[in-house]
Amino acid sequence: MPTMLLARLGALLFAAWGVFHVYVAWQICALALTQSGIAQGRTLQLAAYMLTIALFAVVIALWRNWRNDRLGYWLNLAVMGWADIIWVLVVVLPGYVPLARGLIPPAFWLAGAICCTLARRDQLFYSTRSKNVFDAP
Repeated sequence: MPTMLLARLGALLFAAWGVFHVYVAWQICALALTQSGIAQGRTLQLAAYMLTIALFAVVIALWRNWRNDRLGYWLNLAVMGWADIIWVLVVVLPGYVPLARGLIPPAFWLAGAICCTLARRDQLFYSTRSKNVFDAP
């Protein structure tokens, strides 16, 4: 598969992950409105964190991963990966959501990470392969 096609597929998977999590942030906000006091404030804080991570993922995906950018690759790999690791450890594994349903968002992240990793690998391979070893520095 061509390098840029892999990068763009990965970017779209990352962006889909982000759009889904914008919806999750909205759901958390709706839940917060049923609460009061510090519980409401902390739940709204969680919604803001989720929205921030989701928008970050979408922006980096469409701005940097789309172009197979090295910094964008590491940013979304780390930020989205960390968010999904926490999700799995705190919510999925204890059984608060069914395993199959709980692993769908991390599957989008993993698929995007695989596509972007392959695109980065191809770009590095072809950029170093085109250099002539015998050329003077």
